[in-house]
Amino acid sequence: MMGSFRILEHTADIGFEAYGETEEEVLANAALALVSIITDPETIKIEDEKTIEVSADDREHMLVRYLNEVLYVIDGESFLPAKAVITRENDYTLRAVLHGETRSDIHDVRTDVKAITYHQLTFEKTGTGYVIRVFVDI
Repeated sequence: MMGSFRILEHTADIGFEAYGETEEEVLANAALALVSIITDPETIKIEDEKTIEVSADDREHMLVRYLNEVLYVIDGESFLPAKAVITRENDYTLRAVLHGETRSDIHDVRTDVKAITYHQLTFEKTGTGYVIRVFVDI
């Protein structure tokens, strides 16, 4: 694989593709891709952790709920994740432990992300693992 994620430019939006050998790895990389749209992940230290849990009726809804929860942690709790550790109870339930730090003045905002969208959303198994494609509302 070419890395853990890449940012995608779109006419009026921004998105990303995340890659991983397992579903847990691709979901962790999706959170980091989201963070990289918002701020420079290299400036985030691992000093604390937050845990989120989500469930849904299918994989795509689970993905959107998960990333919206990550976005809430960033915006609502001013916590910037630098690493995510994912565990799965079943196909459509996950628990993520986000490791990072409280947002401060050293963390410049690159882009203000409002929400995760279903526009061109994909969560696919490939020959080498998994790929997630997400576009966000900015």
